[in-house]
Amino acid sequence: MSADDHGFAEKNIVTLPQYLEELNVEKDLASTLCQAASACIEISAKLKTLPITSYLEDDVREGDTNVQGEIQKPMDVVANEIFVNTLENHVAALASEEEEDIMFPFLPVRSGIGDYEKEHAFSKSGRNLLAAGYTVYSSSLELVISVTKEDGELIASGFTLADDQFLQRHSEWEENSGIDANKFILSRPNMKCPESGSYYSLNDGREPDWPLGLQKWIHDAKRGQTPSTTVYSSRYVCSLCADVHRTFIKGGWAGNPRPHLRLLYEAAPLAHIAEACGGRGSDGVRNLLDITPKALHDRTSVFIGSRNDIRELESYGDVQQCKKTYKV
Repeated sequence: MSADDHGFAEKNIVTLPQYLEELNVEKDLASTLCQAASACIEISAKLKTLPITSYLEDDVREGDTNVQGEIQKPMDVVANEIFVNTLENHVAALASEEEEDIMFPFLPVRSGIGDYEKEHAFSKSGRNLLAAGYTVYSSSLELVISVTKEDGELIASGFTLADDQFLQRHSEWEENSGIDANKFILSRPNMKCPESGSYYSLNDGREPDWPLGLQKWIHDAKRGQTPSTTVYSSRYVCSLCADVHRTFIKGGWAGNPRPHLRLLYEAAPLAHIAEACGGRGSDGVRNLLDITPKALHDRTSVFIGSRNDIRELESYGDVQQCKKTYKV
């Protein structure tokens, strides 16, 4: 779908606020998404100089543990503080892996986000998500969001943070330069995940601990012996959003067979985006969007990506690894 499909002239600049307005996203939800986008910009700026500031200020912020007993890295703490400070006056409640209890339906996932319906927000399945998103921090800053439209249809699009030089070359942007979120320019309209792919993404180093079904699929996939006869290659960054982002673009699947990722604010939001892209999110047995959480920090196995690849993986059975903790 081109920009024309949303009423915008082809190749014209479309900012995040304009995109949300064109989709008739409810005002408060649109505002929340824009505030989250602003938080992501601030996090990106912090990342660029983190090694310098950590050294000069002797403030590495490592050693503490979060509610799950994991050692916090510097940006875990910094990003959490930025999201909390940015969103506290814009949301009813907030949950994060860095906070033991509900703070104040918008959920940061290290820069993945999910906005649930307000009533009993943390006790509903992902089918109740109104929006979700994630950011990928690299040489460019990309924000991908999915929105549940008024008719129930899901749509996902990607935005890239424009630098000052780019914005100065486009005078039409100046009229819309009131808030930081306007710096996010539509760059991947109506994203579509390929129905099938040729890549899988998980930590091959854990293969001895995998269940037999998953071992069998990986064995067959490398040799073109799955039902699809595709010969798969492995691509793995060990960054959830980065691996999922590549998967949505190139196809295949990314995941973690352990019950490690948090259902409410990692797995379900990413599954919402997958569904909006025409893909699928699964725990290896069922759609992640159909799982109702029992507790705030519930964890689950996760496999996200091309619809056909996920269904083929599920058909092997026994792909969920038992809970296990690794030091690295």
